[in-house]
Parts: sequence; structure tokens; C-alpha cells
Amino acid sequence: MTTSSSSFGGDPGAATLARISTEFAAIARQMSTVSAEFAELKRIVEDTGATPAQAEQEAPASPLTAPGVTPVPAPSPAPPTFPPTVSPPPVQRPPAPWASPGPAAAQATHSYGPPTGPVPPRPMPHPAYARVPQPAAAPLPPRPPARPLSERVAAAAERGLVGKILATAGVGVTLIGIALLLVLAAQAGILRPEFRVAGGALLAAALVGTGIWLRRKPDGRIGAIATAATGIAAGYLDVLAATKIYEWLPIVAGLTVAGIVAAGGLVLAYRWRSEHLGLLVVVPLIVLGPVLTGGLDMTLIAFMVVLAAASSWVQWHRDWIWLHTVRLAAPTIPLTIVGVAALGGTSTADTGFQFAAATLVVIVLGFAGALVAMPATRFREVFAGLASATTVPVLFAGAVMDTAGAVALQSAVAVLVIGVTVICSVARTERFESLPDVVAQIWTATSLVVLFVAILVCFDGAVAVSAVLGLATVTALVARSWSATSLVLLAGSTVIWGIGFAALLDDMPPYVLAQARLVEENASLSILVGSVLAAAGAIAIAVGWTRLTAGDLARVAYTAAAVVVVYAVTAISVTSGVLIAGADGFLGGHVVATTCWVVLAGAALAFARHRTGSERTAALTGGLVLVAASMAKLFLFDLATLDGIFRVLVFIVTGLILLGLGAWYARALQSERLPESASTPGPDTPVRPS
Repeated sequence: MTTSSSSFGGDPGAATLARISTEFAAIARQMSTVSAEFAELKRIVEDTGATPAQAEQEAPASPLTAPGVTPVPAPSPAPPTFPPTVSPPPVQRPPAPWASPGPAAAQATHSYGPPTGPVPPRPMPHPAYARVPQPAAAPLPPRPPARPLSERVAAAAERGLVGKILATAGVGVTLIGIALLLVLAAQAGILRPEFRVAGGALLAAALVGTGIWLRRKPDGRIGAIATAATGIAAGYLDVLAATKIYEWLPIVAGLTVAGIVAAGGLVLAYRWRSEHLGLLVVVPLIVLGPVLTGGLDMTLIAFMVVLAAASSWVQWHRDWIWLHTVRLAAPTIPLTIVGVAALGGTSTADTGFQFAAATLVVIVLGFAGALVAMPATRFREVFAGLASATTVPVLFAGAVMDTAGAVALQSAVAVLVIGVTVICSVARTERFESLPDVVAQIWTATSLVVLFVAILVCFDGAVAVSAVLGLATVTALVARSWSATSLVLLAGSTVIWGIGFAALLDDMPPYVLAQARLVEENASLSILVGSVLAAAGAIAIAVGWTRLTAGDLARVAYTAAAVVVVYAVTAISVTSGVLIAGADGFLGGHVVATTCWVVLAGAALAFARHRTGSERTAALTGGLVLVAASMAKLFLFDLATLDGIFRVLVFIVTGLILLGLGAWYARALQSERLPESASTPGPDTPVRPS
């Protein structure tokens, strides 16, 4: 020990101080290296815009550790031992930070120092953060040039379109020739009638046979369809000629035979799965039938009804919308023409019963055909619209028939349509589903229109106004319980109510209510009933629209209903007074009207207390506006118009009602505030100990 102490100049603390100084220098160099690493990491984050977590994941391995080697914590250094020499132990320098230490170095204790080799290059950002150039948009392919007309005609010929056009033209020309044979030959006296009819029948049979023969050929479908259609059309035209021109067959027998011929043609169309053939069987009848009958009459209409009935089975398992349209149009269009002609003044004596029977048959065929086709068709809305179109002739029944018969027919049709709609909407079987909502809406609107026309035919004058307003009110009430068609019913009731209310305003304009003489001239019991129904309908419609919609439409509905109710109350009060007491009743009626205005204002304020949000605001605003209107009427009209006891009564009664209304509303507000203040204790409220 003596020797060791003397080796450091006799001062044992000098060796300890040198060792501590060396360790502090190593720590300083290590902290400097870590600071440089953090500066490099910050630069990478700023250059790439990545988050620090991403930068730490993408940054290169720290120079303090070798790549791919997990650093092992260094063990605590053992206290140094010095040999018995004079010089202190040598200071061990750490390896270069960029060197790749071996396993032994990784396990050894590290000490740090300044780098002794060249500085490594700055690491580049990760490729994931580099800007990837976007590829340029591919140019649009050039538009192909238009095909020449010759090539398009050739392509159409390849598809068989030209053949169909030529075949259809051949059908038309041949049928015109047959019509000339049957009509013009009879007028010119060419051939005997027996030869004409027999020649037409033979020609028809030959054409049908030729069509069946062509159908067996590989490429004979188009020619077979056209030839068979021509023969069938010639056959029933021949029957019509024998029935109408030569009168060899009674009408019933002639129609039966013609229906059998047409049904035979539709059998071929069904078996050949050709809607084209079905159209070529039915369409020529609509065009050439009036030529043989000499115009539009009930004989032609009856035959077309029979044709529509005989062809109804063709829709089974066939979604043929065009054929369905044509066969329903065949009787519907002539019936509509008869109704329009009667409306224009043409005499229709002794045709009312026939018109009603034909119309009912066509309507039944239309709705039954739609129900049969509904489960499998792609055109549900079209089928529903076509069924509704068959009711168009009923709208003109008032011009063709007497009033009782027309109303009975229209009411029966309306009940039939709405009954079918209700039953089919709620019924559901294994084969048929319930009626789609859109179909139910179309048919509901149809029945509503027919019923509206029936009311106009049945009633006249002021009674019709009350009936129309009653229909609108009932329809609006029904709309609340039938969700599938609520929107249609509400829209229909709104339109009908608008028509009725406009007629009511025409009978009793608002300015009439201010003059006793005019009120006496226009007052009637129908005005009272119409005013009551107008107010009830306005409220029902407003509630309905508020239930289905929200926002501005609901506020508009409530505002309009309030205005109508105010007008109706005034009209009822003044008209009742005039009907009861004449001129004095006019004054008393206005006293009652002003009083009712204030009462309605109080009702609106009471309604507002039980509502929240926009409904509360609307009711409160309406009540205050009505109070202001009552005051204006009181001082501007009642004070100048009323006299004597009526003036005294209106001011006293109105004032008392306003006093009571104000006291009640203030007490109601106070009762609403008391629970709130009681539920929130104040600073001086004693707290009951628990």
C-alpha cells in the first residue's frame, strides 16, 4: 500500500479524480451523439411530413447498435484495479459508431468517443414517403364513324325487320281488298251476295291454311303470322257483312260467329307465342269495322265488347301488354265517343241500357284482366292504368242516360272499384299476393273521380256544393285509417274540397256578409250546411297533411284551415241570424260572429299550452292574430254598423271574454313556472337534513 500511494505522488485521491474525469468525458461524448441523432430524426420528419412514430419506424438503425442486432444492456463496470505501477490505467476508446461489432462486442460494455473514421452519408427518406408521379390520363378512344344507310338497311334485313314490314303492309292491303269486295261490289251490283260472302269465306280459309303450312317451314314464321292474320281478319269481316249488310244472321248470332272466328285467331297466336299475330287479328277490326257497319253504332260496340271478352284468356301466362291495350281500347274508345257525342247534343234515345251494360262488361274485363296478370307481369302500373281507363265512358253517363240511371251506374262503378281495391289490398293467398301500393293508389283515385262526377250529376246548385264538401271531408277522414293510399286520398280530398269551397265563395262571397240586403238575397240552408262542411273538411285536411308531412306545408295547412274556420263561423252566424230574424238577425249574427272570433282565439291559445315546438308557436301566433282581428272588427265594423243594444252587447261580451282569457292565461303561465322554481332550490331555501 505504501508503494501504491507513492506512485501517484503520495496523493491517493489523485487517481480517483482522474478516473471520475475520464468517465464524465465519456458521458458527455455519448450525450452529444444522442443529440445529433435526434436532430437527424427531426430533419427527416420535417422533410417527409410523416408522424414521429412513422419516422422512428422508417429511420435507419442507430449508429449506436449494429443492424439486425438487438443491443444488450451493458453490465455495471467493475471497480478498476491498477497494477503496482506509477502510471494510471490506460483509457479504453469506444469503437466507431458506424462499425459493425461482432457478437463479442455486442455483449461487451460500451464506452463512447468521437468518431475516428469518415462521416457516413445522410440517410434518404423512405420510398413510401416519396412522391409517386401520377400516370397521365389515357386518351379517349376515337368515336367510330357512322354506319352508312345501306349497311343499316342490310342489317335490318338480316334481323327480319324488312320482312315484317312487308308482311304487315300485305295484311293491310289484302284486308282493304276484301272490304272493297264486300261493300263496293254490293253497291255496284257485281256478283250475287251469296258469291261475295262465299268468296270471302273461302279466301279467309285458304289464307289461314296457308299460314299453318308456312309455320311448319324452318324460316316461315313471319310469313305464316302475316298470312294467318289476314285470313282471320277476312273471316270476321265476312261475318260482319253477312250480319249488317245482308242481314242474313241475327245480331246475336252474327256476333257469336264473329267472336268464334276472332278467338280462333287468338288461339293460333297463343300457341305460336306471337303477340304480333294477336295484334294483327284485333287491330284491323278497329280500323275496318266501321266501314262495314256504316259508322259507329251499338252493333259495332257490342261486337267489340264480345271480342274483348273472347280474347281475355290470351293474357294467361303471357305478358302481352300491347295486345291487352288494344283489346280494351277496341270497346272503350267507341263508348267514349258515344258519350262525348251525347254531351255535345247528339240524340242517344233508347241506348242508355245498352251503353250501361257494355260499359260494365268492359270495366269488369279491364279489372279482372289486371288482377290475373298482376302476379307475373312487369307492367303493373300500366295494367292498373288501363283498367282505370275503362271507366272513362262512365264519366259521360249523365249525357247518355237519365239522371237516376247515370247516378246508379257511376255509384256502382265507384263501389266496385274501391271494393276490389280494398279486398285485394288486404287479401293474400298462396297464388296471389296483396295488391301493390301503387296499384291501390291508382284505383283509389279512379273511384274518387267517378264518385265526384256522380255527385255533380245527382245534385245541382247549392246542394251540389254541400255534397262536394261532404265528400271531401269524408275522404280526408278515411285517409287517416288507410295508410297505403293516404297520400292519394288526401290529395284527392284537397282538390275536391277546393272545388267545393270555391263554389261556396261564389254563392256567399265575404263582402256579402257585410251588407244586410245582400245577405238576405243569398241566405239559404245550403249555405249553412256548406259552411259547416267547409270548416270540418279544412280541419280534417290540415290534420292529415300535418300527420304525413312536416315543416312549411304543415304550417300552411294550419293557417289555411284557420282562415276557413273564421270565414265559416262568420257565414254561419250571419246567415242563421238573417234566416231567423231578418234585418235584426243580421246585427245579432255579427255580435255572435265577433264573440266566436274571440272564443276561437282562446281555443288556439289553450291548444298552444299543450303543444311544443313549431306547433306551439303556430297556435300561439294564430291566437294572437285572431285577437287582433277581433279588435279590428269590433272597432272598425261593429262600432259603425251595429246600433242600440247590439253595440252594447258586443262590447260587453267581448270585453268580459278578453278579461277572462287574460286572467286564465296569466294563471296558466304562473302554474307552469311554479314547478320549475320549486324544483330548483334557491340560495335561501332551507335544506332539510337527511
